[in-house]
Amino acid sequence: MTCRERECLAPEPGTDTALSGLPIYDPQWLTLHNRLHRHRAPWQGHCADQPVSVLLAGVTAPLEPLLDIHLSLGNHPLVLQLPTPALEVLGLANYPLEHLQRLPGVLLLELALLSLIEPLEQLTGQSLRVVEPGDMADSPPVLSLMLQVQVAQHSLWAVPLHMSADAARLIAKLLDQYAAPATQSLAALCLPLAVEGGETWLSVAELRSLRPGDVLMLEDWPEAQVRLALGAHLQARAERDGDTLKLLEQPTAVNSLKEHPMSVTTVGSDLDTALDTTLDDLPLKLVCQVGSVDLSLAQLRELGAGSLVQLAPQLHAGVDLMVNGRRVGQGQLVKIGDGLGVRLLSFCTP
Repeated sequence: MTCRERECLAPEPGTDTALSGLPIYDPQWLTLHNRLHRHRAPWQGHCADQPVSVLLAGVTAPLEPLLDIHLSLGNHPLVLQLPTPALEVLGLANYPLEHLQRLPGVLLLELALLSLIEPLEQLTGQSLRVVEPGDMADSPPVLSLMLQVQVAQHSLWAVPLHMSADAARLIAKLLDQYAAPATQSLAALCLPLAVEGGETWLSVAELRSLRPGDVLMLEDWPEAQVRLALGAHLQARAERDGDTLKLLEQPTAVNSLKEHPMSVTTVGSDLDTALDTTLDDLPLKLVCQVGSVDLSLAQLRELGAGSLVQLAPQLHAGVDLMVNGRRVGQGQLVKIGDGLGVRLLSFCTP
């Protein structure tokens, strides 16, 4: 695993290729990676006399062609990959891209970005320069941060920023100093989050009929995507890579309130029969829980898009089958055509 995406090596003969092509993250950079991806308020500034808003951590991949801009923060190398449509905002759309990566094009880029560079230098006390690619070749980038940038009314641009380890430590320090997440009380309170791999709705009657060996079709979720849930209160989507989960969004509140239409009440001797029929048709959600994540309240508050968390060790293989927060059995995830299902290994009829 490295916190910068790198090229995938050809799989060895006999190895499972189901995970080939996935991003790789290095455990030694995990803490630093998550410091960079803490949820923070957007940075506001100006560029080319237009307002700029920068969300400091995102997961949206760039759609446009990118121009590598090599920067030096103090003496630390950075590579900012600027979407080429942004060159029009900077007044550089008519210059060939290769011209902008060597002198005097590098100087033109620095001049065009000066309204962003000067406030950052004044705030941090660090020099920030645009340099030629060969000037900083000794410190390869190992971490990255996906910036979400919007200039005036233009579309939101995904702007990757790649850093050496020393540059990442400096940027994390500056972010903690000038854009620190708010500290909260009960920071050490531990909160277990369920990791859900799929779900389906069944009636009480259908649940009663289930037996070990039965196979159920689950609702259609994107491949390798799971959901982190704190009871019925918070949830967030994430991508799973083995025991590592990468959040796709900040955890948000769940609106579990539903309106139930009122109808005429059944009276007389039909009341018991009507009640039994109603309860048999009551819909219940069967959830396949693939594991859990234990986080402190402070860690939970800092989670944002791109944060990485680890699944807690499991005592058994397979998934727990949950109804209304209670474990009712165990199952095994299976493929059903192009979809996902679960085969019941054990089941306790509610």
